[in-house]
Amino acid sequence: MAEILKHDGKPAFVVMPYSEYQAMLEKLEDQEDSEAYREVRSSLSRGKDELIPSEVVDKLLTDNPVRVWREYRGMKQKELAEKAGLKPSYLSQIESGSKQGSLETLKNIAKALRVDLDDIT
Repeated sequence: MAEILKHDGKPAFVVMPYSEYQAMLEKLEDQEDSEAYREVRSSLSRGKDELIPSEVVDKLLTDNPVRVWREYRGMKQKELAEKAGLKPSYLSQIESGSKQGSLETLKNIAKALRVDLDDIT
């Protein structure tokens, strides 16, 4: 059972058995986990976020991110180049690493791939 200690006539501290304190913390953590789960599900259902397969994440660590995202989206170089307003040869150079691409170019690529700029840089 908890005991409330007062200071200047107002509740200031609570003394309770440690087991009750631990149980209270567990319930709070469960509530926080449930809320986080609901937020993720809501973001997914609204299309704000998406689940990315681990194979894609692994490829992002070792391969050119523009190429990885393009392939994941099922796009050919020509299609992505058209959507981003680029020549296919320029996109190929960006994917191979021989060209970096300007900030504006990378923004256009990110938009065409439906990813954040950070996801391809």
